[in-house]
Amino acid sequence: MQRQRDFSTDSCPSDIGDIGGAGEHSGTTHDEVEQELWELRELIASAMVRHRRRLSRNALVREVGRDEVGPAIESLIRGARVSLEVALSTDAEVSRLTHAALREALRTRGRSLRARLLCTPAMVDTRFVREVTAAGHAWEVRTTQMPPLCAVVVDGSATLVSVGPPGASRASLIQAATILQAVRNFYANVWGNATALTERIHFGDQPRTDTVRQVLQKLRDGVTDEVAARELEVSVRTYRRYVAEIMTLLGAESRFQAGVYAAALGLLPPPEA
Repeated sequence: MQRQRDFSTDSCPSDIGDIGGAGEHSGTTHDEVEQELWELRELIASAMVRHRRRLSRNALVREVGRDEVGPAIESLIRGARVSLEVALSTDAEVSRLTHAALREALRTRGRSLRARLLCTPAMVDTRFVREVTAAGHAWEVRTTQMPPLCAVVVDGSATLVSVGPPGASRASLIQAATILQAVRNFYANVWGNATALTERIHFGDQPRTDTVRQVLQKLRDGVTDEVAARELEVSVRTYRRYVAEIMTLLGAESRFQAGVYAAALGLLPPPEA
C-alpha cells in the first residue's frame, strides 16, 4: 500500500493550510545540505577513477562504453531479486532507457521487488509515476534537485554509476565495496529530503481541493498573479499566499517544480490540445 500525505484540516488549519516552516531541518541550512551532497558526489567520482586504475584486472570496477549503457541497465534491473535503488539527474537518454527497464520490471515483478526511484524534476516521467501509484506495490518515486549523477544499485551489491554532464559523463559497473557505500550514502542523504510523488495526497475537504487544483492550473497555464486572482475572485495577496502554501505542501522550490509535481501526482488534467 502507498502511504498517504494528509493535508486536511488537522495539518492545514486555515484556507489551504498554515504550514510555515514545514520541511525545514533545525540546525541545517539548504546550502549546507547541498554542499554535503556535492562533496559526496565528488567522493564517488574520485573513487571511481582510483579504482579503475587499481582494480581493472579483477573487474570490481569496469568502464562501460556509451553504447553499452542501455544493455547494462536492462541487465542489472532484470537481474534484481530484492531491491532497486535508482537515481537519475542529468542524462535524458539514460533516463528513457532506465524508465523502460523499470516499467517492464514493475509489470512483471512489481510485487517481488522493493524499488526506489529518485530523479530531478526534469527527469520525472509522469506516466511512470502514475503507473507506480496505481500498481500499489512497494515502489516509491521521489524528486528533488541533486548534483549530476546517475546510478542503478541492485540488491545493494552491484551498481552502474555515471557522473558528469550528458555527453561527457563516464559510466562504470561497480562491485567495489567502498564506492558502493559512497553511492548508497549519497542516495540516502538525497532521498530523505526529496518530495514523494507516489503518495496519495489529500488536501482536506472538497472546496479546498478544488481551490488547490484551480491555482495549480493557473500556474501551469502561465497566467499572471493579477489575472489568476481576478478569475478566482480573490485578492492578489491571497492568491500569492495560496501559491506559497501549495508549493510548501508539495515540497516544491519554484512554481515550475510545483507544476511538475502536480502533473506527476495526477492533480491536474492533461492540458487541452
